[in-house]
Amino acid sequence: MLQKLSAFGFLLIVWFIFAGKITVDILIIGSAASLLVTFFFSDMLFREVHRRLPWYHYLRKLALLLLFVPVFFYEAISAALKVSKHVFEKNPSFNPGIVKVKTELTDITGLTLLANLITLTPGTLTLDYDRNEKSYYIHWIDVETVEEA
Repeated sequence: MLQKLSAFGFLLIVWFIFAGKITVDILIIGSAASLLVTFFFSDMLFREVHRRLPWYHYLRKLALLLLFVPVFFYEAISAALKVSKHVFEKNPSFNPGIVKVKTELTDITGLTLLANLITLTPGTLTLDYDRNEKSYYIHWIDVETVEEA
């Protein structure tokens, strides 16, 4: 998805450069043309990039990591504040439970990393991973609905 968005943005910028100016009609036509080219040809574009630029794969992983880290820290801090709120309440109102969460990961490194990141988040603990069902069993300190538990 990120590849398609970046391809769309790149094609739209190229469209504006060749048009020489930005007006509403140029924006609409350029967006439509960029969207069509991205939709039909982005897979071919990026397959070529992978073949010609082997370091692109590592650059992409680095970019995704740089996007992931701030999001994870934000979520971890907000979870820590939520757990702190429960700790300091006079009558705690949390609802602990065990939740089954499915995953599409197959790589053992990815599975381990995800389990550790879940456990690092305050209020959660990864208990088990079921290989047959490809799902984690996670203890949450505050399950909000019965469907989650």
